[in-house]
This record gives sequence, structure tokens and C-alpha cells, in this order.
Amino acid sequence: MIFILIQVIYAMVKIALTQLKPVADKDVSLRNIEYYAGTAAANSADLIVFPEYYMFYSQYKDAIIRNAEVLNGNYIKRIKEISRTNKIGIITGINEVYDHNYYDTAVYVNDGELLNYYRKSHLYDAFGYRESDIYTYGNGPFKISKIGNINFGMLICYDIRFPEVFRNYSLNDADMVILISAWFAGPIKEEQWLSLVSTRALENTTYLATSNMIGGGFTGITTFTDPIGAIINRAAEDEDIIYSIIDTNRISTVRKKMPVLKQRRPELYKL
Repeated sequence: MIFILIQVIYAMVKIALTQLKPVADKDVSLRNIEYYAGTAAANSADLIVFPEYYMFYSQYKDAIIRNAEVLNGNYIKRIKEISRTNKIGIITGINEVYDHNYYDTAVYVNDGELLNYYRKSHLYDAFGYRESDIYTYGNGPFKISKIGNINFGMLICYDIRFPEVFRNYSLNDADMVILISAWFAGPIKEEQWLSLVSTRALENTTYLATSNMIGGGFTGITTFTDPIGAIINRAAEDEDIIYSIIDTNRISTVRKKMPVLKQRRPELYKL
């Protein structure tokens, strides 16, 4: 009985998803991350996720260039300290500079170490906005990360409109995709967001966890979606933190009932 209970607990991971306003000061960003990481750790979360751009937000290229940092810069060093002190994994969005290029990057820190990073592959050149005027296109890497016994991939905002990157993760044994975002508000943008998070989870039978900015022209609507495509948790219409459980047994149950990944016929189509 005890062994079975341990197995069940090990199959689950608790995740905290933040929904926060943009900040234009890295010190404020770090103070907020420290506060919410402590709050999440006190609520037994294993991992906390912050939005895209949460290191520093500006629409002005000069400001982004001044505040961008390398992956081993002071900002990430501080994130490592917060992770180590609170014994919690942290995912957040940074403005990265590498080889004179600027990237919209998600980083994953746990046990006080930078374990993975992902540079946004699909830049937001749509609805009259040109993210590529500021950032360089990233090429992943599309590397699977782990928290407990959960495999997950990281994506950023506009990537959600490209099903291929989600399928890439699911075919490489991802149990969950974590997507950090700063989703601009606009006509039917909220409806599009809700449709996309449900669809991406459903068609890949994976959990989909998002962390979205709110205010300053952003929609909010931070969500946690089940492998069957049901949104089972959603943040309030203000700054918020929500908690959800990732259960590998649930993934197995859904995939047994709906084995779409096994039923693919890649010989008929090429992505």
C-alpha cells in the first residue's frame, strides 16, 4: 500500500502559473520573482512559470538592447539563487543577447542551475506588429526538460499558431508543453487564444500550461489545459497565481482512449 502511494505521488507534479503585469525594471522583476517563488514553494509547488518578456518589457529596441543579458549574466545568476533558496524550479522570459543578436528567450532553472533555454522560433510579425525588427529568429533548441518524472517542452507566445512545434515535442515523449506569453489584446484575440490552447493540448494529448501577461495591452487568460483539451484552470482577470497538478496517469488514460499519436500515418504526409 505504501509503495503504491509513493508511486502515485511520484507520478504527479504541482505547477504554479503566474499572470502578471509587464515591468520595465529588472530589479522589480527579480523582487516579484522572489516573492512569487516563495509563495509557490510554500504551497508545495515544484515549478513556477512567469510570462514572456518578464525580465524587462519595452516596445523600444534601444531599451531592450540596453537591458538584454547573456545567459550567464547577473539576472540569471539571481534566478539561480532564488531557485536554490526556495527549492523550486523557475521558468521565465528574458531578453537575451548572444553574438550581437537579441533573442526572446525562455529559461528553465532548477536546483540553482540553468538546465535549459529556448529561443522563440516564430516571431510575431502579424496584426501590424514586427517583432523581427527587434529580435532574431531562434532555432530552438527543441530540447525536452524534466521536472520530477514529467517531460516537458518550452515554447513562446506566437509559437502556439504553429502546430508542428507542438507535435515535435509530443513525438519526443513530452507530457506537457509550457508556453510563456504576452498575448496582445484585440478583436477576437481572446477567442483565438482559448481555441488554440484547447486544440494544441487535444491534438497532442499533452498538458498545456501557459503564463500570460495582463494589462498594458495584454489579455491575461493564463490557463492550464488537460490532455483531452479541457481548460481545467484559469487565472482571474487581474494579476494572479494558479496551481495545477500534472498527472502522468491521466495522460496514459487519455492516450489509451484516444491513441492519435500512434495512429498517425507519416508515410502519407510530410511536415
